[in-house]
Amino acid sequence: MSKASGKTARARPRVADSPPAKKRYFTLADIAAKADVHVTTVSLALRDHPSIPPGTRARIRAVAKEFGYQRDPLLDALNFHRARQIQQARSVSSAFVVHAGTTRLFGGNHYQPLVYAGAKAAAEARGHTLDIFVVGHGHLAPARLNTILTARGITGVLLSTFEIDIGQLDLDWGQFCAVKIECLHLTPHLDAVSNDQLQVARLAMQRLRKLGYRRIGLATAREDQTRLGESFGMGVLIEQASLPESECVPPLFFGLAEVPMLPRLIPDWMRAHRVDVVISNWNELFDTFATAGIRLPEDVAFASLDVPPSMPHIAGVVQNHRLVGQRAMEHLVIMTDTYQRGAAEAQTITYIPGCWQDGVTAPQKLRRHLA
Repeated sequence: MSKASGKTARARPRVADSPPAKKRYFTLADIAAKADVHVTTVSLALRDHPSIPPGTRARIRAVAKEFGYQRDPLLDALNFHRARQIQQARSVSSAFVVHAGTTRLFGGNHYQPLVYAGAKAAAEARGHTLDIFVVGHGHLAPARLNTILTARGITGVLLSTFEIDIGQLDLDWGQFCAVKIECLHLTPHLDAVSNDQLQVARLAMQRLRKLGYRRIGLATAREDQTRLGESFGMGVLIEQASLPESECVPPLFFGLAEVPMLPRLIPDWMRAHRVDVVISNWNELFDTFATAGIRLPEDVAFASLDVPPSMPHIAGVVQNHRLVGQRAMEHLVIMTDTYQRGAAEAQTITYIPGCWQDGVTAPQKLRRHLA
C-alpha cells in the first residue's frame, strides 16, 4: 500500500497462455506459404493453368486439400465480372475449324451457315472474334493449323463437320480448349454439342403415325449414320419396338458413292416394302423423286428430318442449327475463361431437340371407312 496515495494497489490476475485461435478458413496466401510459391502461382495452379508445371500443380492442390481450402463463390463472381470488363476492352480470337470435304455445306440449303451464325453471334456477345479455318486437301495441314493458332494466340477451337474418313485431328490439344459440333466420330473425345437426331427421328415417327401413316421408311446415308452416332437409325428402331412387325420398314442406308443410283434404289426399296412415307435428312431426295417420276404426296409422302428455312411448306422436323452453334460457342468461352485445356476426363454432349412442322408433303392420311 502506498502511503502517499492511501490507496491499495490491486495486483492484476495472471492470465494463462491460451493457444492461438484456429483459423476458420485458409487463403491463397496460406497455401502459398506452405508450398513455398507465390500467391499468383497458387491461383493459376488451382485453375489448372498450363503455364504451371504439372508437378507444381499437383503439389499445390495437395496443400489446398490438406487445408480444406474451398474457393469463395462470391469472390469467383467478382473475378468473373472483372474479367468480363477486361474482355470488353480487348478482342479474343477463337477458331471455327471445318474439313475441306464439307465446305460444300456452306452453300444452298445446308445447315453450316446457320451453325456458324449462331456461334459467331455468341462469340461477339462475349468479346470474341470467330475466324474460319479449313483443314484437308488443298487447304491447311493439321501441323500448319497448329502453328498458326499458336502464333496468333488462339486457344479456343470449335470443330464443325468432318467427313467420317477423318477419324482424328492431330493438334497439340494440350494447348487448346475445344468443343465439337456434331462429328461425334472424331477423336479426341472432346465435349460436344449436337442436334438431338435420335429425338428428331422419334418425333417424326410419332407425328406421322398420328397423321395416319403406318409404313414409315427411313432413307439416309451410311456416312451420316456414322457421323451422328447412328442416331437416326436408333430413333426409328426405338419407335418400331412397340409396333407390329407388319408396320416395321427396314431402313435404306446408302453410301455417298451410291447417290447417282438413288433414282433406281429408292423406287425399288419403296415397292419392296410398301413404303407410304419416306423420312430422310436428305432434302436432295426431291430431285431423286422427280427423276424417278415419283409424285409427292400422291405416290408417297415425304417428311424431312432437317427442314431448311427455304422450304417452310414441307412436312418434317425443324432442327435448331443456330442454337447448336450458339451453345457450342458459349461452352467454349467458359472453357477459355477458366483455362481448361485438352480433352476432358469424361466427355459431355449437349443435345438440342427439334420441333415438328406440318406440310403439304405429308398431309393427313384419309382413313378408309367400311360401307
